[in-house]
Amino acid sequence: MKKLLFFLVVLPLSACFNADLDFVVHDDETATMSAHMILGPEMYGMIVQSGQDPCEEGVGTPNADGSFSCRVEKTDTIDNLIAEIETGKQNAASGGVNHNQGVTIERMDGPYVRLIFDLAEVKQAAAESGVDPSMMGMLQQAFQGRRIHMTITGKEIVETNGILSEDGKTAEITIPLLALIEPDTNLPDQFLTIVRTE
Repeated sequence: MKKLLFFLVVLPLSACFNADLDFVVHDDETATMSAHMILGPEMYGMIVQSGQDPCEEGVGTPNADGSFSCRVEKTDTIDNLIAEIETGKQNAASGGVNHNQGVTIERMDGPYVRLIFDLAEVKQAAAESGVDPSMMGMLQQAFQGRRIHMTITGKEIVETNGILSEDGKTAEITIPLLALIEPDTNLPDQFLTIVRTE
């Protein structure tokens, strides 16, 4: 989904926020990718002052505490999502921006789809974003308690290095924002899950 994962890469460096990212494989043909992000008041104010839409591809709601909720959802064929991600990689290879950086969707033999969220790549992108070292202490304080929560759901989770639900249909991982800017041995380099589609 255009910009969805891109937001999750760049926002940790500019505001404290929480984000929930869900990927649901309905069958062998279709899947839904959705995200719910809550931007902190500072970041929301900066975006509004710049004249940009903080939730261009979704439904945005200002909250009473000054924060901003953005819900984005897209249902498409699995093959279209794979093609979109490949286009993003080709765009990045030619010097452009890959809005789906760190995300891979692959069909496997049989009714199986493999999804990979490359957390090492996201951490590298965060490290290369040019954060002033003098601001690191402020970021560490702002990120305390904030997280990105990812879930992948399908007919059956065949393999995952995340946490598997009791019914075997959902895999999940919680990524503390602090883990994006400082060493965390508990965070794997990838969140990998194989889903049975039918």
